[in-house]
Amino acid sequence: MIQIEHLTKRYGKLVALNDLTMEIPAGETLGLIGPNGAGKTTTIKILATLLHATSGSAKVDSYCVRRRASRVRGVLGYMPDFCGVYDDMRVREYLSFFAATYGLHGKKAGGMVDDVLSLTDLTGKADAMADSLSRGMQQRLQLARVLLHDPKVLLLDEPASGLDPRARVEMRM
Repeated sequence: MIQIEHLTKRYGKLVALNDLTMEIPAGETLGLIGPNGAGKTTTIKILATLLHATSGSAKVDSYCVRRRASRVRGVLGYMPDFCGVYDDMRVREYLSFFAATYGLHGKKAGGMVDDVLSLTDLTGKADAMADSLSRGMQQRLQLARVLLHDPKVLLLDEPASGLDPRARVEMRM
């Protein structure tokens, strides 16, 4: 599902990612673990088509992340380490807005919004203001957002960062 060959990212003289090669088959779960500055977020951002590698190549679902970025985005759900929510939007409105960006409209969009609200245990918060949610609930909302288009691949960059121990356990469920 993900193929990375000799991936390198440099910022001038700084090497943020150095010659990474790995393959992740469909259905696998993988966690990138390492110290700050090891290249974890850089790798995720390259796979999510947000950064270009200096050298090497990466494919998601056989699509080259550099040449077929729009195809990659169609099969990928990316949740950054922190993503704020829009002011003055209710949870359901927020998700409906993002559903439209994936080409989901009408009953199909409404059904997907209901499904991800249920899956992330946010149904009871559907009419709450998104910016009034706790950090843990906002993390769940971000997860719901990336699940809307039923992606084949999920890239979650530190999905439990900033959460209290209970919220971390809930996030894993």
